[in-house]
Order: sequence, then structure tokens, then C-alpha cells
Amino acid sequence: MKHLLQIKEQNWNAIGEKSRIKELEEELRQVHEALDRAQQEKEEDTETELKDTKAKLRVITTKFANVRKERDSLKKENRSLQNEILELQSNMRQMVPGYHNISASFPMLNEITDICSKFYKCDCQDMFFETLGPELSMEGVVYFFRTAFSRINDLVKAYFAPAEDSLRRVIGIETLEGPIMNVLRKSYQVTWKQIYQQCVSAISIQKIVEDINRVLRLGDNSKSANAQIYGFIQNLSELLFTFYINDPPVKCGWEQVGQEVEFSSLLHDALDGFIRPGDKCIVVIPPAFKATGEILVRSGVLHVDYEMNI
Repeated sequence: MKHLLQIKEQNWNAIGEKSRIKELEEELRQVHEALDRAQQEKEEDTETELKDTKAKLRVITTKFANVRKERDSLKKENRSLQNEILELQSNMRQMVPGYHNISASFPMLNEITDICSKFYKCDCQDMFFETLGPELSMEGVVYFFRTAFSRINDLVKAYFAPAEDSLRRVIGIETLEGPIMNVLRKSYQVTWKQIYQQCVSAISIQKIVEDINRVLRLGDNSKSANAQIYGFIQNLSELLFTFYINDPPVKCGWEQVGQEVEFSSLLHDALDGFIRPGDKCIVVIPPAFKATGEILVRSGVLHVDYEMNI
């Protein structure tokens, strides 16, 4: 009897274990189903979110393309407006006294100043040391530079005088200085090289060379001496021509050539030798200055007791 009870108890335990295993299996199955459902829902949500993101990205890309097209269109309009503004400014500048030169081919004031400085330091000094100094006295050097500068200055003024005098008489005013001359000078600058060729001809330069050398007889009036003087006068004529049509015009103080002055490093450059401040000296190369009187290029001077190598 006891043995039967033991067997029965074992059977009950076995049945309980099987039932527990089934319960665990069922729970595990439910967990797997829940995980599968969660994973499926997550995949569906991810796919939906991805589709929304792609749709938003397409919208953003389309907007960006439209903005870029609008930007390019605005750039073209802006460029067109800038060109119109530049054209209006160019037209207005012709009426503004003292405004910068507007022609691309004509040098600006700082360029003219540099050209003048180089001409004084190279052409004028070469002429002095190579030709004038060895042959002439102080009076001869002064005569050469004063005559060269004054003759070219008069030649340039004489070329423009008929047209400007006629215009002054037609409109009945005493002077053209002001907006009218501003417009005229800037108009001259557009075709200044062609005007220069008409204003200063080879015949005119040759006439000045002959007149100077008839008095000074440099190099015994040889061809080489005349050629050197011719080149100097030609370069000088282009410089003084740009002085005249610059707006405002640059003044050349050729009237000061030959004057005795007290040396000042602010106003004068020693052409040769050392000159102390306050020493008496002779102006040989004229200064260049603005209409306001501001010095652009200092005058070249020699000490009053300078000894020529004659």
C-alpha cells in the first residue's frame, strides 16, 4: 500500500512538471509573438518615418533649387542695375568739378605725378649732365629749360584756344571754367592720344629744336645733339598735354625757371651737389602743382655758385 502511494505521488509530480513546462512554453511563445509584433510595428514606423523624411527632403531640395534660381535672377538684375549706376555716375562725374579722370586710357592724377617725377629724374637730369652742363653756363641751362617748357605750354594752349574762345563767345560768358571745362576736359581724355598727335606735330617739335639750338648750338648743332633735344621735347610735350586736359588741370610753374630762391627741401630738389636749407639757389626745372597750389613735384634747383664744367 505504501508503495502504491509512492508511485501515485511520483505520477502527480510528473504531471505537474509537464504542466509547468507547457505553461513556460506558452509564456515563451507569447513573448516571441510580442517581440515579433513590436519589431514589425517598429519596422513599419521606421518605414513611415523614412518616407516622411524623403518627402520632406524632396520639398527642401525643390525649395533650394527655386531659391538658387531666384538668386541667379537677382544677380543678373543686380549686375544690370550696377551697370546703370556706373553709367549714371560716369555721366554725373562729367559735371562735377575736380572729380577724378574717367577715361580708362587716360592716366589718373597719381600716375601723372609718377610720370612727371620720372621725367624730371631721368630725362631732365640726363639732358643736364650729358649735354647742357658740359657746354653751357648757368644762363644757357636756364634758357634751355625755360624755352622748352614755355614753348610747349604755349603750343598746347594755342591748339585748344580757338574752340574754347568760340564756345565762350557763342554762349556769352567770360570764362568756361566750371562745369563746362570739366565736361570738355573729360571729353578730351576719351581720345587724348589722337588729339595729342594733332596738337603736337613732328614739325612743331622740330621747329622748337631748331630755335633752341640756333641760340645754344649744342653739340655744334650736330644731328645727334638735335636728336637728343628732339626726344626730350617730345616727352615734355606729352607730359604738358596731360597736365592741360587733366581735371582739374595740373599747373607747370615754368615762369619760376631762372628765379633765385632760398632752398627748402619741401619745395626744391637739388639737381646736383649739396644745398643747405636757406642757401641761395636758381630754379632750373619748374615745379608741378595742383590748381589749389599743392606741390605735386618739387622744382629742380642748382646752387647760385654752382660751377659748370665748361
